[in-house]
Amino acid sequence: MRKRPQAGPARRRIGIVGAGFSGTMLAVHLLHELRAPADIFLFDRAGAFGRGLAYSTRNPQHLLNARVANMSAFNDDPQHFIRWLWADDDALGYSLSVPPTGHAFVSRATYGAYLADVLREASGESRHGAALHRLASDVVGLRREGDGLRLDCADGPAMAVDQAVLCVGNFPRVAPFEPAALLNASPRFIADPWDDTAFARIGPDDAVVLVGTGLTMVDVAIDLVSRGHRAPLRAFSQRGLTPAVHQQTRTYPVFFDRRRLPASVLQQLRLVRREVQRGAAAGYDWRSVLDAIRPLVQDLWRVLPLAERRRFLRHLRPYWDVHRHRMAPDNANQLAKLSRAGRLVTTAARTDTVIVEEEQIILALKPRGGSDRFIWRADWLVNCSGPECDYRRIDHPLIRCLLDSALARPDPLNLGLDVGADFAVVAADGQPSPVLYALGPPTRGALWEITAVPDIRAQCATLAAALAGTTPNKHENNVIVL
Repeated sequence: MRKRPQAGPARRRIGIVGAGFSGTMLAVHLLHELRAPADIFLFDRAGAFGRGLAYSTRNPQHLLNARVANMSAFNDDPQHFIRWLWADDDALGYSLSVPPTGHAFVSRATYGAYLADVLREASGESRHGAALHRLASDVVGLRREGDGLRLDCADGPAMAVDQAVLCVGNFPRVAPFEPAALLNASPRFIADPWDDTAFARIGPDDAVVLVGTGLTMVDVAIDLVSRGHRAPLRAFSQRGLTPAVHQQTRTYPVFFDRRRLPASVLQQLRLVRREVQRGAAAGYDWRSVLDAIRPLVQDLWRVLPLAERRRFLRHLRPYWDVHRHRMAPDNANQLAKLSRAGRLVTTAARTDTVIVEEEQIILALKPRGGSDRFIWRADWLVNCSGPECDYRRIDHPLIRCLLDSALARPDPLNLGLDVGADFAVVAADGQPSPVLYALGPPTRGALWEITAVPDIRAQCATLAAALAGTTPNKHENNVIVL
C-alpha cells in the first residue's frame, strides 16, 4: 500500500499594511533575511508600491527635502541611491547633476521610481522560498484569530496572517480649528493637501489661504504656481516660521557623551547652543552641528522623562522642525521669488473667528504679539498644517478598528501608537502584541525622529531581523532597540 506523502511545513504568512518607504523596505529586508518559505503580503490601497503618498507626486518641482547622499535605501550601502541615479543617467539626466558628495536634490517621483526598482530586484533575489505578493487594496479592519490575525480588506475577502506590520505612514490632519464640522463639510476646505481632484477646481485668480507655513505649504505653493495660479497666496501659522534651507555641510564631531546624556530639555538645549557657538567660531555652519546630533536624537529623546518630552513639544517643537526638516535650495529660491513678487505672504497669526459660507471661508486672525484682528477671505482654504499625530482623531476604519477593539492604544503623548520592544503594538491593557507591529511615523512617540529615510531604514532592518530570527548588520546606528 502506497504511503500518502506528508505535507511539508506550513508557509509563514506576514502582512504589511502600507507600501510607502517603511512598508517597501520592510518587505525588501524580509526577502533577504527570512530563512524559511514564507508569503509576504504587501498592501497598498493606491497600488503605488514603493512610492506611497510621499513619492507618488507627478510634479517634477516637488523635490526631496534631503540631499541624495542621505537617501540610500540601505544603511550599509550609503552610495546605493547615487549609483542608481548615475546608472540611469540616460533616462533621468542626473549623472552630471549629482556629484560624488551627493549634495543634490532630485524629484520625489524619481525617488519613488528608485524604491519601486529596489522592491522589484529584491522580489527576484529571495534564496529561501520567500515570495512577495502585491495587493492593491486597503486594509480596513484587523482582529485576532487563533494565534494570528485576520485582515479585512476593502476589495476582496479577509486574509489570515501569522503576523502583521502597520506601515501606514502619515494621515492628513483633521480641520485645524473650529468649527471643524462646518469646515469639513465645506467644499471650499481642502483637508488633504495632496488631493489632486480638489486642486483642479482652484481657478487661477481664486483667493487661496494656506493653513501652515512648513514644508507642506512649500509644496502646495509651488504646485499651485506650476498649475498656473496667479493670485497672491496667503499662508499663516502661529509662529509664521518657514523651513530653513539646506546647504553644504562639513562633518562635525559628535559632542554628546552617549553614556551621560542630559535628562532635561533645558540642559540639552544649552549644550546644543554652546556647541553652535563653538562651531561658528571654528568656521562651521549650524547645520553641521545639528547634523552631528542626528545619530543621537532617539537616544536624547529616550532619556527625557515624560514631563520633559511634553515640555519639548510645547516650547521647542516648531523651532526644531524648521531647523531639522529643511527645504531644497531650488524650492527655497522659488519661495523667495514668490515672496519678493508679493505672490506669497506668510504671517504669524492665530484664528479668532472662522465663518464658513457657501462661496467663501472668512478668517478673522490675530497677529502674533498683537491684539488687532484682520480679515482674510478665501475662495479656498488648504490645510497645510502637517500630519495628524493624534490617533484618537483619525477616522480611517483600520485605526478606528484597532482602538475600538483595544488591540492598540495611543502613546502617552498622542504622537502615534504605543509600541514596546521590537516595535510591537501595545494593546489597551498595556500588553505588547506577539503578532502585531508598527513602523515609521506611528512609532513617533517612542522615538521622536522617525520620519526621515536614515531613521526608518534602520528601523526596517531591525524589525526584519527580529521577525526572521537573524542578527542585523552591526553597522553604526543601524540597530534601534526600544
